[in-house]
Amino acid sequence: MKYLILVFIGGLIASPCLSVDHSNSGPEWDSLKVTWGPNPISKKYFVHQPLTVNEAKKEGFVQISTQCDGTFLGQRFVKDNDIALVLIYDVQGSIAGVQLALPASIAKTQFYKFDTQKMFNRATVAGIDAYVLTTYFVDPRNICTAGRDVARLKSEGSGTGLWLQQGSDPIRDSVQAPLYENTVNTTKWVKGSCFPSMGAHYWYDNRLDKECDEIFPVFLLYNKSKLTGFGWGLAGKYEYTQRTEPVPYAAVSSFMRIVPNCLKKFFDDIGGFTAMHLYFNTAPWNLLC
Repeated sequence: MKYLILVFIGGLIASPCLSVDHSNSGPEWDSLKVTWGPNPISKKYFVHQPLTVNEAKKEGFVQISTQCDGTFLGQRFVKDNDIALVLIYDVQGSIAGVQLALPASIAKTQFYKFDTQKMFNRATVAGIDAYVLTTYFVDPRNICTAGRDVARLKSEGSGTGLWLQQGSDPIRDSVQAPLYENTVNTTKWVKGSCFPSMGAHYWYDNRLDKECDEIFPVFLLYNKSKLTGFGWGLAGKYEYTQRTEPVPYAAVSSFMRIVPNCLKKFFDDIGGFTAMHLYFNTAPWNLLC
């Protein structure tokens, strides 16, 4: 493990696109990268995502929706028909959020309450019936109205906060996650363990007597006391995309300081867990715990 951490640090230091954050407000949100992996040099891990519609089109993303009056906001794009990563852009073409869509045909509904967990919306994505997780990186009220121009995108970076859509109304049902770690204690987010190259994990309403069939499918990642990323946590082992990460039980339990009593049996019954890490800043000095 120590070797992997050193490889991670060395690989990121060699990256030409990193910059030191000199602000007093914590790490800047200067990018959007997805998928954790032990080798940062590999093209499979820490994959940079386009921050504008123009960049997305150049990289082969295809628009699947323009709706602003339905269940979701913004212009939505996918690449290679991979619905595990849906990028959301505002009316001016700046990044505004992201989705993960899980095909309903493979969802482990006999073990997990996909239909009652408010984070999941049932929808058709690129022609596929799916359970959809949605987060926005800017105030949802602005995505389909003002948006962000190039100057604001350059100034603010990939976002100004993290809003979790917990229902079918993207405005009313979107709840903002704590941006700074010192405000988490007023919420139901529970601190877990910190892992170098990821950050300090926080789990929603985590407790010993938690029912595992309703575990919240999102976790937060903090570094230097600021939110610098988050992750999707899916109940079940899913291999329909290369963007997600299979998670062994030892890793899941080690990321939690409080491990629900039901977790080990639930893991065995459902066949595993699947995650996807998403980062707003991957500078190595911000990911060392």
